[in-house]
Amino acid sequence: MSHPSLLSRLSLLSLSALLSLSLPSPAPAEPAPSTPTLRIAMLSDGGTFNDHSFNQSCREGLEALLAHGLPLYVQFYETTGEAPFGKPLAAFAERNYRLVVGVGYFMGKALDEVARRYPRTRFISVDGVLDDIPPNLLLLTFRVDQCAFPAGFLAAAWADLRDPEDPAVACIGGKDVSSVEPFIAGFRAGVDYYNETRARTVACHTAYVGSFTDPARGRRVAERLLADGADVLFGAAGHSGEGIIAAAADAGKWAIGVDTDQYDALPDYQDCILTSCLKRMDRALANSVAGVVENQFWGGTRYEGTLANHGVALAPLRAYETQFPEDIISDLSTIQLQIISGALSTGYLPPTSAPSAP
Repeated sequence: MSHPSLLSRLSLLSLSALLSLSLPSPAPAEPAPSTPTLRIAMLSDGGTFNDHSFNQSCREGLEALLAHGLPLYVQFYETTGEAPFGKPLAAFAERNYRLVVGVGYFMGKALDEVARRYPRTRFISVDGVLDDIPPNLLLLTFRVDQCAFPAGFLAAAWADLRDPEDPAVACIGGKDVSSVEPFIAGFRAGVDYYNETRARTVACHTAYVGSFTDPARGRRVAERLLADGADVLFGAAGHSGEGIIAAAADAGKWAIGVDTDQYDALPDYQDCILTSCLKRMDRALANSVAGVVENQFWGGTRYEGTLANHGVALAPLRAYETQFPEDIISDLSTIQLQIISGALSTGYLPPTSAPSAP
C-alpha cells in the first residue's frame, strides 16, 4: 500500500496556486469545507528533541508539514529517562489528541498497550518492535544496516588511506538494544567486506556508551577508542553521539554521523565528518501524518525504510569525495546497488513480518 510523497503533494499545491494566478477568476461558488485541525502529540523516549540526531529528525518531519500549512496542532513532549511511558501516552489519548507518536524503541511496548486501550486514537511507533500490531498502530522501521554497511566500507577505506600501517575504526552504540544492532552489524560487515576485497586488515572495535542522552559519557568512550588507535568513529548513540564526534574532531580524526546529516546538524565539526548514515524518520513521519490528514492511515502494518525506497541513505561526501580513490567511490555505488538487488548481504537478519510502505 502506498501514497504520494509529501513532495508530490506540495508540488501539486504549488501548481494549483500558479494556475489560479494565470487563469480568469471563476464564477462565485460555495466555499469548500475546511479540513479540521489534526491534534498530534509526539513523545520522545527520554531524550531531547534538540539532540541533533534521532529525536530531532522526527520533530523536523512534523515541522516540515507545519511550515507548509497543513492543518495540524502539534504538542512535543519530552519524557525523562526510561520512565513508564503508558501514563503520558494515555493522557494525550484522553485529551482528544487524534494521533499520538511515540519516538524510540523503548516506547514500543507501552504504545502497544495504550493503543489497545484507546482503539479510536491513532498511534505511530518509530522503531517499535511488535509481532502483533493493533489496527490503530503504525510501526515505522528502518533497515539501517543497508546504509551502515557502505558506511563501514567507507570508514575502513579512509582509515587505510590515512593510517596504512595500523588502520582501525570503531562503532559505538548508545546501548546494546535491538534498534542499535543493525547499525553495528551492518557497519562491521562493511569493514569486513573492505578487508576481503582488498586483502587488508583494518581493525574494527565495538563499544557501548550505556546511554543515548549523555554526550559527555559518549566523549569518554570515544576518547578511549581513539587512544587505542581508532581512526574513524561511527556512533549510533543518539544525543551521546555528539560527544563521540566532538572527541574525533579534537583528536584530529574522523567520524561518520547517524540518523540525520550531522554535517548540517553539527556545523562546528564539519571538517571531521566523512558522511552520515541517514535514517529518514522525518520523511516517513511526514508521509504518514499527511496521510492521516487525508483520512488515510496504515494501522496494523509496518513500514520499512530501505535503500530502495530512500528510507535510509548515505549523506553526501562533499569535500571528501575527491580525496578517495576513484575505485572506492565506484565500489561504494556498486555496493549499494547490490544491497538493493539482494546480491550482497549486510550481515543482519531483520524481523520476518512483511512490511507495507506508507
